Amino acid sequence: MLEQGDTSRPSDAAIVAALTRIVDSPRFRDSPQIAGFLRYVVERTLAGKADQIKGYTIAVEALGRDASFDPNSQSIVRTEAARLRQELARYYADAGRDDEIRITLPLGRYVPTFTRHSPPEAAASELAESEAVDFATTDVAPIPPPAASASAAPADAPARHAFRVPTVGLVLIAVVVYALLDAFVIDGRNLQPLPGPRAERATASPWRRGEPRIAIAPVATVGPHAGEVIEPAVLQDELINALSRFEDIVVVATDPNKPETAPGTDPNELSYVLVPALSRAGEGQTILSLRLISMPDRAVVWHDNYAVEDSGTAHPRMPDRLLLDITSALLQPFGVIPAAERRKLGDRPSSPYHCVLDAAELARYFDPQLRERTRACLETAIRDDPGFAYGHVLLARLHVRDYMFGYAGPDVLMPAVALARRAVELSPTSARAHYTLMNVQVARGFVQDGLEHGEKALALNPYDVRVLMQVGGQLVTTGDLKRGSDLLMQARSSTVSNPLPLTWALFLVAYLTDDLAAAALSVDRMPGDYDVNVLARALLAARRGNMALARATLAPLQERRSVWLADPRALFSRFMPARDIVERLGSDLDAILADGTGPAASEKAALR
Repeated sequence: MLEQGDTSRPSDAAIVAALTRIVDSPRFRDSPQIAGFLRYVVERTLAGKADQIKGYTIAVEALGRDASFDPNSQSIVRTEAARLRQELARYYADAGRDDEIRITLPLGRYVPTFTRHSPPEAAASELAESEAVDFATTDVAPIPPPAASASAAPADAPARHAFRVPTVGLVLIAVVVYALLDAFVIDGRNLQPLPGPRAERATASPWRRGEPRIAIAPVATVGPHAGEVIEPAVLQDELINALSRFEDIVVVATDPNKPETAPGTDPNELSYVLVPALSRAGEGQTILSLRLISMPDRAVVWHDNYAVEDSGTAHPRMPDRLLLDITSALLQPFGVIPAAERRKLGDRPSSPYHCVLDAAELARYFDPQLRERTRACLETAIRDDPGFAYGHVLLARLHVRDYMFGYAGPDVLMPAVALARRAVELSPTSARAHYTLMNVQVARGFVQDGLEHGEKALALNPYDVRVLMQVGGQLVTTGDLKRGSDLLMQARSSTVSNPLPLTWALFLVAYLTDDLAAAALSVDRMPGDYDVNVLARALLAARRGNMALARATLAPLQERRSVWLADPRALFSRFMPARDIVERLGSDLDAILADGTGPAASEKAALR
């Protein structure tokens, strides 16, 4: 922590430059949640507000949790702090080896320290310390024992208000981790599909496409009454049901009731195991602890705790909001699993799943070279595997996005609709296939048909933030601000990344309802240097009364003769069916460019 009057400390400018290098590095770019964590604590410290850096403020202001966040029952901040320490250590052992300024997060604290360059050997020892300590310190909730031994837990065990683990229990925790894995996961006899349609759905996708494979272990219960709010078997089934709805992962269910059956899946082919456990916290609150274990090294790559409320019904189930939070943490485009998979890219042969990761990267950070590489990758994958439904989805999305952003003309909509329809035929239960067909049909003018596919997507997978933001955003463009905004806010509260469809749609809602504070926040979060982002900044500046800033903001678009200034109404109409919204945005842009005495008006005339 910086001290006043310390002449040996790095300057604020040097620290900001060091921070920028870190968050722009590949590892942190693929993990926006920990990048946001680091940026928040550094900026707060430099602003002289280190005393405001608490678990609650980090969760709400940096990680996107809502105001109801409880740092005592939810460990997301401690989990992300552990990940951040590890990633910083890895960064300084590799890409940041020669950085002059080191930013670290001391164990047990969230206020960063800033030091000048230390010898390279220090980075290696720092990495070893981080990996050896962070998952065995008070930051980590204990892995529960197998269900068979849960009844042995003493009834008067102390409440875990903050989910902290005494040091004397670390060895026991390590034993329990491996006991649980050996009992439920590593033993191949338990890796049998559950009977019924969910298991068929969960095991239908072939692994030749390279998708990660995940098994959900049976739910352990710790202590008395832990399984009263929701039955462990029901909880496991809910997790399987939610995760198996996603196109870019293969779920392998376990069946502990048939250990004598020959294994249907080689445990060595698993990518991850999700280990759930139920326990009782203080005041009778039920806590669901989740750990994601990577295979085959059995490393804990993520863990978090979730409060499970008693529904008071005869047949309780997991709340949809809780399932949305869990699936978002794991599977959103830059969530735990995609980020982990990106780090493995250099360690295995290329596969169609690489196209999936590139497509997510392209959607967030526009890059013409990456666009062509992704297009070629998807076309090759579909040619080699005509049944690759998700490949059809992503290639259709690439076409329709080119059309919406003005990179291509209407001719690309014909291959886009053919690809999207084929994806629906190949995988009728794919929510992403349906919302992609929604976007294409709306762009083609078939608004009602498109919205029907959007409703189908919501019904198929209400746990996917991409479904929520795409359908919500499309509803906003039709003028249904209320329902669209509700879906967008669900997505916003469950993701810490800032996908462009989400940030732009939230900006549009705020702008149309004159909520300038919310509009400014959305503009600040917009990723990439897209022309539509520049338009949003200019529109906001004008609405705030700063017309000079609005014109200056549009200057780069004028210099490169952006098609968005030539006829913005025509381009907005490509994805906005509501004519009144298109006209309002067009009129506001006209006002910005209507000075008549400066270069803006003549430039607009030249563009026409």
